Amino acid sequence: MAEQQHHVFRPERTHLLAAIIMILLSLFIIGGNLLYLFWLPLLPVVFIMWVLRAHTIVDDTGITAHPAFAQATATDWADIAGIGFGRSQAFLQTKEGKKITLPGVTFHSLPQLEAASAGRIPDALTQGRQAADDKVVIVHKDGRQVLVDKQEYERSAAEDVDKQAKTDSD
Repeated sequence: MAEQQHHVFRPERTHLLAAIIMILLSLFIIGGNLLYLFWLPLLPVVFIMWVLRAHTIVDDTGITAHPAFAQATATDWADIAGIGFGRSQAFLQTKEGKKITLPGVTFHSLPQLEAASAGRIPDALTQGRQAADDKVVIVHKDGRQVLVDKQEYERSAAEDVDKQAKTDSD
């Protein structure tokens, strides 16, 4: 039996540095009034727990979201309608209309998500960038921009040169 491949997406560990800075700042703030602000360093501690515990696993069977403070949710590939992004979160949309937050998955991790899902989740952003690499942007005087193929641009430029030559000869 072949070993099942899986990829784990986690929040970036650099968030821990931000949490440490938040703890240090909160210690300065609670020095002003310890009686009322003693709870303030607990917020960065909760944030640290989220960074260390939350993750998403993508494997051959589907996607499993492991939130830091809730039960894990496994979704089979057959039940997945798509992936979306809202604000700063990625979410999985099921065919029943349920949205499941995917901790650790970001807009920048789309190429890794496509590879981990074996192409089931396409990386439309990279595909769009690659398609645009073969194009030329024409900016008109009114600020309007048009994206055209390089061959079409060269043909248009040649026609403009011919028009200019005719105008100059008249």
